[in-house]
Amino acid sequence: MATALTIRHLVNTPAGPVPLSAEGERIPLPGGPDNALSQLCYGPYLKAISDCLCRNACQPLLELLSKHVKRSISLAEIKRVDLISEKHGTLYQVARLNADLDEGAYSLAVNVATYPEQHAFLENEFHLLQHLCDKFYPAFLPTPYLKGGALYRDESLGCMNLQFFVAEWFEDFHEFHLTTQPKEAHPVIQVWNADSADSVLTREQTRSLYRCAAAILTTYLDERSFEQIYPWHHAAGDFVVRVKQGAIDLRLVTVRDYRCLLAPGPGCENILAAILHFFLNATMRLRLDRLDGTGALAWAGPDSLTGMTEGFLEAWAKKHRSTPHLPSCHEILQVMGAFTREDWLSLVPHVIDDGLVEAGEGEFLRPRAREHVIALCRALREAAAACRRT
Repeated sequence: MATALTIRHLVNTPAGPVPLSAEGERIPLPGGPDNALSQLCYGPYLKAISDCLCRNACQPLLELLSKHVKRSISLAEIKRVDLISEKHGTLYQVARLNADLDEGAYSLAVNVATYPEQHAFLENEFHLLQHLCDKFYPAFLPTPYLKGGALYRDESLGCMNLQFFVAEWFEDFHEFHLTTQPKEAHPVIQVWNADSADSVLTREQTRSLYRCAAAILTTYLDERSFEQIYPWHHAAGDFVVRVKQGAIDLRLVTVRDYRCLLAPGPGCENILAAILHFFLNATMRLRLDRLDGTGALAWAGPDSLTGMTEGFLEAWAKKHRSTPHLPSCHEILQVMGAFTREDWLSLVPHVIDDGLVEAGEGEFLRPRAREHVIALCRALREAAAACRRT
């Protein structure tokens, strides 16, 4: 029976994961936007996580694997474990834990926070993921399995406390962003998948992607308190997509906060006002991205609103079936259909101010408000016509 385990350390590169060499151990981590991580090095960073997972005869590792496969895992069943450094962002470093068991291979995400202010975000997100995964079904968020602390040891820095949590890794899901393409009037969606030649989504796939995204956001909307997953941003890669045999599957990989942007008062009219606020904000935010993830702010084409409207109504219909006192999709469409363009435009400044995530978004969104409202009214008319036919 195996009594010890060595976790291999790798770094993801454009050519795929490569083992971390002795020289590579001293390479600083990419710093992200503020270069705050440049003092941490790959070797001590990965070793700190591995040491924590292997404490007490690998009990933390066995615990999280057992939760993931939903049965008790023994050390003897583990054939190999790889820890791969994947991404480095403003809040977390993300590593992937690959475990080969007798029955198959499994991947898990390890989100690591370096500094005290990041520790607070990580603690909050871990508990939010637990809460939302328990409360809402089906789940479109990663299931959290384990939270812990690791000690980073380095000759130049001394010791530093890292905090991390391990959660489900969405296999074959990839980040995506708007990008420009010749002969296209609006930016298109490109999936960041180096293994796929067809990385640009078709129009129908794009519509399906936005339908799924709107449905996910609506699914996690608490219809009583109107708390919602917020903030989120396409530019941060918060949504990931899997394209399988042409079909679109979407997940949301992070929950930075769960809060109410407009609290509904008592009565149906106030609930409808909160619904309108949520819907208008979601449709504007879903169109917003940065070109190729890090470039200038970008705006999806107006056709995307058809999918968003469909996704919102699909998810809301499920809420109405389980809670019949809520306004039905037909009632919501009636209210929205009665709104003129000027009515919608009068709401836009309040919605933009309530939902700002990054500096400069207001200046970007306000000049596009009229075009957005015109396209939104068209999508709502199409949805109302479809509703009457069913």
